[in-house]
Amino acid sequence: MSEIAEGLTAAQEEALYREGTIPPVAEAEALVARSPASEQAQLSLRQDGNIQNPGHKFGLPKKPYPEGFNMKQRYHPVLEQLTRLLMRDGKLSVAQRNVATVMNFLRTAPAPIYSPKFPLLPGTPPASHLPLNPVLYITIAIDSVAPLLKVRNIAGAGGGGRALELPVPLAVRQRRRMAVKWILDVIEKKPSKESGKKQFPHRIAEEIIAVVEGRSSVWEKRRQVHKLGTAARANVNSRKLKVKKKM
Repeated sequence: MSEIAEGLTAAQEEALYREGTIPPVAEAEALVARSPASEQAQLSLRQDGNIQNPGHKFGLPKKPYPEGFNMKQRYHPVLEQLTRLLMRDGKLSVAQRNVATVMNFLRTAPAPIYSPKFPLLPGTPPASHLPLNPVLYITIAIDSVAPLLKVRNIAGAGGGGRALELPVPLAVRQRRRMAVKWILDVIEKKPSKESGKKQFPHRIAEEIIAVVEGRSSVWEKRRQVHKLGTAARANVNSRKLKVKKKM
């Protein structure tokens, strides 16, 4: 089964947002403890109020963030990437408003109905938990349908001017980017039902719900990519590929 009765802990949610998978509780806590932000926060907590630099008479004021903290870490990794992909013509505020509308729609929507034919990420909480946390709702939908790999065509490596197909694994941000692009492509092909500023975010939210319930055609795209990547595994250790690299 792809769901658990207790829901996700804070460490599991943090690991899901950063890594794209839901590990066990002990492993998730270990991952969060090893993260750079956690180490910097612990380092700042260990510092006492003594003057570190003798040249300062009264000491330096405490910073709101730990030393070496990256300002981009203030933003949520999934929402920030989704907002950037929804942005058009450089209008970031419009994309942020659309993401907020999507989250409000998911928060007020009824609980989805899981489909056994299209399993979600292992460890996904029950359907009743998703509307309570729209960020988790969006992350589960994107990471469940995101492809694990892509097929790269190497020109001339197949012999006779034919390209050689080679499966290439994807990182977390690459997987999520491709999943969001697929969802947007499906939305653009569907006829519009209404007009107004809320039409586009409502269609995104409806497609996210369709992905979680297994009704979206994005699942078929993911299946085709994985099927093509499985067939291209025979080319990983191809002799023609080694010859192409030497050339």
